[in-house]
Order: sequence, then C-alpha cells, then structure tokens
Amino acid sequence: MEKNFGNYFMSQKRRFFVLFCLACCLFLCLPALTLAANPPDYERAKANLAKLQAGNPGPNSWQACADEFRKVYNNNPKWNLRVAALFRCGIALEEKARVTKSKTDAKNAATVYEQSASKFPSSALADDALFRAAVVYNELLNDQKKARVHLEHIARRYFRADHAKIAAEYREQMDGKGGKSGASSSSKEKIRVSRPPSGAGAQMLAAQLGLSVRTIIIDPGHGGRDPGTMHNGVVEQDVNLDIAKRLRTILQQLGYKVHLTRSGNTWVSLAERVNFCRRNKGDLFISIHVNASENTSISGLETYILDFARTSSVSRLAMVENADSGRLGDMDKILTEILTGARTTESRRLADRIQKNTLSYLKKNGASTHDGGVKGAPFFVLVGSSVPSVLVEVGYCTNKKEAGRLKSSKHRQRLAQGLANGIHAYARSLRGK
Repeated sequence: MEKNFGNYFMSQKRRFFVLFCLACCLFLCLPALTLAANPPDYERAKANLAKLQAGNPGPNSWQACADEFRKVYNNNPKWNLRVAALFRCGIALEEKARVTKSKTDAKNAATVYEQSASKFPSSALADDALFRAAVVYNELLNDQKKARVHLEHIARRYFRADHAKIAAEYREQMDGKGGKSGASSSSKEKIRVSRPPSGAGAQMLAAQLGLSVRTIIIDPGHGGRDPGTMHNGVVEQDVNLDIAKRLRTILQQLGYKVHLTRSGNTWVSLAERVNFCRRNKGDLFISIHVNASENTSISGLETYILDFARTSSVSRLAMVENADSGRLGDMDKILTEILTGARTTESRRLADRIQKNTLSYLKKNGASTHDGGVKGAPFFVLVGSSVPSVLVEVGYCTNKKEAGRLKSSKHRQRLAQGLANGIHAYARSLRGK
C-alpha cells in the first residue's frame, strides 16, 4: 500500500512537472505564434484565388483578386509572411495577363514579382518570384534579355534554392529554341511550371532501356469507412470501383496482367496501396477518383502526376506558410532530387496519353467533357510509387450534369474504355508501335 502510494505521489509530481514545462513553452511561444498567424483578410484572399484558379474567370476577377492581396500587403507591415501576399498578387496579375494578352498587364505582373524578390531577398520565395518574372518576360513580353537577367540572378545568388535547377533548365530551353518555351501557357492551368526537356531522348528513355508494360495496378480510390465525396446521388467509392473493374476487364483482354488494390467495399490505407503495387511488381499505377468543388459549375476530366521538382506556386506558398521547423523544406528537397528523373517524365507521358485518349473517346461517343488538363499535386499514393503513376479525376459529382453521367453505367464504360486506350497507347509507345 505504501509502495503504491509512493508511486502515485511520484507520478503526480511528474505530471505536474510536465504540465509546468508545457505551460512555460506555451508562454514563450505565444508571441511567435501570434506573429506567424495569417491575417483573416489574407486567408479570404487565398480562398478567392483558389476558386478563380479552379474556374475560368475574366480579367476583372483576376484584378480584384490582385487588389485584395495588395491591400493585405499594405495593411500588415509587421506580418512576418508579408511577402506571400505580394507574391500572390503577382500570381493573380500573371493570370490576368494570360487572359488579356496585354503587355501592360504582363509588365504589372513582372513588376510585382520583381518587388517580391527585391524587398524580401532573404525570403524562401525570392527565387520563386525571380523565376516567375523571367517566365513572364519570356512568354508574355517576348523579352528574352530581361528573362535571362533574372535567371542568371537565381544562378548567382540562389544557387542552393529549389528553383535554381528549374531556372537552369528553363534557360537551356530558351537557348536551345531561341524563343518561348517551358512554362505552361494555358490560363486554366493551376501550375505554371517549366516542363521536362522535350527531345526524343528525354521522352523515350524507358524505351531506350528496353522497358515494357506487363503488369498494371488499378487503384479504386477510397472504400469502406472512407466513402469519398458524395453529391447528387454519387458515392465516390462505388463509382471508382465500378470503373476500375471495367478497366481491368478491357486491359486483360489486351493481354495485360491487372491487379486492383481493392475489389470490394473495403478500406485500404494509402501506404498499403503503394505497398500493393510493389508486392505485385506493377509497371504502372493508375488511381481512379471522383472530383468535387464548391463551384458547382466546374466539370471535366483531370489527370494528375506528382511533380515536386516543379511544384505549383500555390503548393510552394503553402509550404512556406506552414513549415516552421524546416522539415517540410528538407522533404521537398529530397523529393525534388528523386522526382527530376525518368519516372516524372514517364508519368507525364502516361498522363498525357490518358488525358488525350479519354477525352477523344468520350467526344466520339457523344459525351464530350471539359479538358481539365494534366496537373501536378502532392497525392500520397503517387509519392510512394516507384513506377510511372497517375491519379485520374474522372469528373465532378458536384456538377449535376456530370453527376448524372457518373451514375450511368454506359458512361462509366466509356470512361473505362478511354482510360484503357490511353494506357495502351503509352505501352505501345515503349515498343515503338
């Protein structure tokens, strides 16, 4: 009894000590946490920018968004991430310039990017801002001289930054073609990035190594305790599985060995989906999902790859705003090293084939849908995969018309056939056929 009381007394002392230490840490860290908090008006402007990037807005909307960020920048002189507001202002102005094709708008965007770098030269966004300015000068203002000045600045001062390699590749593309190249020019693209070298050697590395596609892993997203998104009578986990099974049948008829990460309404962790691909020695990994948006007018097919080496400005900003310990930055650098190789190139080639062939098949069969494009995003199932991998969002269930299609067996069969056509086209390209 005495021994138990003594243990209890000591455990109480330990609890008190731990609580005391936590209280001290909170007291000491509170000022820093308060300083790091993002202003509410910045969060609202951020949410507005995300909505605009998901749609197809006009120039006035982009200008209003830029003005929001400029106001945040002016009204928060002591905010430690003030550069983020200025940089996002540049993003909105660049989007506007891509819509209007106006030299004046393009110059305004470049100026804001330049201000971001010059006023905050030690910021993690300085190299990003210089790179975006270079892209604007090269692609929208046809001024390669100024573009090269910014790219050289990155090479000299920010040679250890994550955009140093991207800037070097972009400059090589400019020098090789003597004109516009590299970053995506579509105003609908969320990601403004330089693409991998477009020569036959870069595109056909897998073929040169004698690689081929034999085993395909199809991953029906969600399942079990995780039903996915649910709108307008569509339950994502069910649609994903149905399309996956149809796709498996078609690919098997073409001679491929196909495995599904789940064959019923069961929950499978993201890590297990990745491990499943490794265990079954998959050559390709295709994850199938249904999309959703607060904007119910948005619809269309989108195909994603993992591309941290050329991450979107939005993802880059999220890392800067949320990473206090530096660990996220370190992870990004490690993944950048991994993802700049052949796997990223092959994943993009696979995504391009899937996107193009699926849209083409839908159109031929009277079910045209919006082209959401090929994009990059940090999906976990793509991070862990060691083979060419894509995640396909087959449509938006928040759009009533598209939800009606997704509930149709006929349309799901069309989607499966289109996906199979794209996968088969990619595999045939490796054989030179």
